[in-house]
Amino acid sequence: MASRVLTITIGNDAAKLCDVAYSAQKSIQVFSAVTVPVPDGACEDGMITNLPLMAKAIKEACDANGITTKNVIFCMQSAKIASKEVTTPELREVKLRQFINTNATEYFPVNIEDYVIAYSVLEPIEEEGVRKSRVMVAAAPVDMVENYYSLADMLGFHVEAMDYVGNATLQFIRFQIDSKPSIVIQMSEDSTIITILNRNVLQLMRTVPYGKSTIINALMEKREISYDEAAAAMADKNNALKSSFAEGDYVTDSLRYLVNNISRVMDYYTTKNPQAPIEKAYILVEGSYVYGIEQLLSYELNIRVDSLEAIRQVAPPPADGSAPVDMTLYIPNVGCTIHPVNFTPRSAVEKAKRENAGKYFRLILLVGIFIAVVLVVFPLVSYLNKKKKKSDLEEKIAADEYIRETADEYYDAKDKYSDVSQFDVMAYNNDDYLMDFIEYLEERMPSDISITNMSVENGATTMTFTGSSKETLAAFILSLKDNQSISNIYVPSFSETVDASGVITVSCSMTCNFVNPSLYDTASDEAAQEQGTAGANEGEEAE
Repeated sequence: MASRVLTITIGNDAAKLCDVAYSAQKSIQVFSAVTVPVPDGACEDGMITNLPLMAKAIKEACDANGITTKNVIFCMQSAKIASKEVTTPELREVKLRQFINTNATEYFPVNIEDYVIAYSVLEPIEEEGVRKSRVMVAAAPVDMVENYYSLADMLGFHVEAMDYVGNATLQFIRFQIDSKPSIVIQMSEDSTIITILNRNVLQLMRTVPYGKSTIINALMEKREISYDEAAAAMADKNNALKSSFAEGDYVTDSLRYLVNNISRVMDYYTTKNPQAPIEKAYILVEGSYVYGIEQLLSYELNIRVDSLEAIRQVAPPPADGSAPVDMTLYIPNVGCTIHPVNFTPRSAVEKAKRENAGKYFRLILLVGIFIAVVLVVFPLVSYLNKKKKKSDLEEKIAADEYIRETADEYYDAKDKYSDVSQFDVMAYNNDDYLMDFIEYLEERMPSDISITNMSVENGATTMTFTGSSKETLAAFILSLKDNQSISNIYVPSFSETVDASGVITVSCSMTCNFVNPSLYDTASDEAAQEQGTAGANEGEEAE
């Protein structure tokens, strides 16, 4: 995000505004940072409950501090915003969004229609040879998100993005440290966020309910002083924390539960990631400083803990003679400019579609007007060109008119030929040559062979013969093969019977096909008889 933007974080008691520019060179310039009280009843746990009152407070703060930027990023701060790390298949942007929206009910046990889903990809991973992605998915109530859009409309702002404190804090922390495995302990008034990163990628984030107020309450109780006095004493080196719990200091012991929680988070990470142990540790205290906190944590956690009091790559607003702005109080405002997730409600999407449709309509209208002007200015030239082409084509068609008549005659003759050929094919049948086939059988069949059964269908013939011997039948069958108009001769077997007087009768069945004999030149009777005799002898030998 290279352009200048106004970031706004609204809590129950205070709203924080930053006029920020984030450049591609990874540097952030803060032009103005303002904290204003939230009017009573205007916001409750991140939900803006009185839009006009909240809009009035923000507008007055902008006017008083010379903030004119109209592009805005809202950073929501609410316990109603849920986030969860999930593993998804490696998908392109559009497919990944569809996948997350489809599976959102598995991530959050709520009516998903009442929430807006946003996500950010943490890193690509590989599991069992399959490429996947670690993704942080967040869900915010749709009413909450739409209220921020309504607030922007009242103020005349354009919403660049909708982020939430968890993601904004993570982006800020990534901005401050290098790629080594590191733990960042971010201590605020009532809680502490523990973040572990490796290669500048989030590995683990936990929130524990102990913060600076734990020390302040211990000081108030031990010394019987006011809250403000205790807050001031917390930063005084004379009232510093001891370097270990072993020294038995009451105020120092108040942080024992916090340190134990930090230690458990570190142990959990180390167990899961033994190949990348934590190498660096940082503490970031929001607002007033806690003197001696680095030494205590370094000793108890057995790792050097450095302070992030000097924020890197963030230029604070000019002091102009006044006290410098403590940018640790505006961490979400700065972080949300780096890589915000974008909670976009359906109403905003539909509005954008309507605006785009209006833009497209205006564009089409302008294009239509331009085309109309062109058609009005150059109609005559276009008409004359078309008329000349039409005249040339008509002359060419007239010159080639004789071709049409020849083509018509050709197609008429072709159709008649096709009809006659089809009729001839349909009228033809091999049964027309049955008489020729029978006559041929009479000429070749010996007197001691008789046909007892015969059936014919389109030249396909089945016959049953009887004769005095197998040799006679075999010689006759072989003689039929001399006629090329007879084909597919098949005799499956011979059967032999003997009557009471001892007379032997041989029978067989034969199938064959016959066609027009004039298509073939048959051999002479003598040659056929000689071949028949030779075939009979061969049949006898085979038998």
